[in-house]
Amino acid sequence: MIKAVNHLALIVSSEKTITLYEKLGFQVTSRVNRGYDEVVWLDGYNLQLEVFIDPTHPPRVDAPEAMGLRHFGLVVDNLEETMSELQLEKYGIIVEPIRERNGKKYTFIKDYDGIPIELSE
Repeated sequence: MIKAVNHLALIVSSEKTITLYEKLGFQVTSRVNRGYDEVVWLDGYNLQLEVFIDPTHPPRVDAPEAMGLRHFGLVVDNLEETMSELQLEKYGIIVEPIRERNGKKYTFIKDYDGIPIELSE
């Protein structure tokens, strides 16, 4: 039976997206340049991100969404404090308004390639 989630694999267009994931608290653990792309592994929060940097892939379909990964979620202690500390808007990151569901606050951000990330308490 499955014991845990091992990693998420993402394709991004540039190094700029790696800096966003570092700002969110992930740390680069290794890199491999394969000539046609660069693979970067980032660890954080008992989750590994395997990020392929390759600007030649087609952009993500946004609306309506296509089949595939819809988003992934990260949990924070205090959403307002986290958003205030990160100041993502000044880096050009799209941040949706904070909402509430079942007594818990949440919002979505999109990385530089449009991959949605849910932040919730």
